Amino acid sequence: MKIKKARANLKASTPENLGDDAYEWLVNAITTFQIPTGSQISENKIAVELGVSRTPVREALKRLENEGLIKKSDAGRFTVAMLTAKDVDEAIDLLLLCDTYLFRKAANNLNSKECSALMESASTMASSAQNGDREAWSRSDLIFHETIMKAAGNDLISEVARITRRRIQRFWTRSSAGTKNLITCSAEHTNIAEAIINKDGDKIHKEVETHLGHLRINMHEIVASTAHFFGT
Repeated sequence: MKIKKARANLKASTPENLGDDAYEWLVNAITTFQIPTGSQISENKIAVELGVSRTPVREALKRLENEGLIKKSDAGRFTVAMLTAKDVDEAIDLLLLCDTYLFRKAANNLNSKECSALMESASTMASSAQNGDREAWSRSDLIFHETIMKAAGNDLISEVARITRRRIQRFWTRSSAGTKNLITCSAEHTNIAEAIINKDGDKIHKEVETHLGHLRINMHEIVASTAHFFGT
């Protein structure tokens, strides 16, 4: 884990921001698998490594527990969470509602610069998929969704969608299934972008359903293949 850099960043923060900064560091460490799924997280160890008190770490862990990235056992131990089939279905159902709303709102608000950014990110996703570059693909995917959420202008629903997508994509983009389907997924993002730019509400809904339907299938395959490791 990139401890020295993290400690330097947190030391530069004000006391009021330490909890947020510890949270962001832990999110990054979990979603990039610096802290692997199933790993136990020690509040004391993280506090020492980041050079902060236990209070901001405790705040960060509570937020992560509420978001489903970590879970707390009856004995009070935190571990990085794996998904169950039920988790997948609930997340996809929620994303279907959030994304359809956000994409339709964005369609009414996008300016020409944002339209260009949306198509450019979709194009970069396609080329990254062809090259098998998952990291570049993930960065472009983030730009794609952040562009839409900014244009939609609903911070609350955007944050719900952001948290929900993060829970799923940390597994999908690093799995063999995810790598195999990056090209198809990129094409679906292009279709979504075109529907948004053309302000075609019916096509937006259809393309979101198609995209998330494929993601649901892939995620169930991933959960099934790892269930015996994590007891889910």
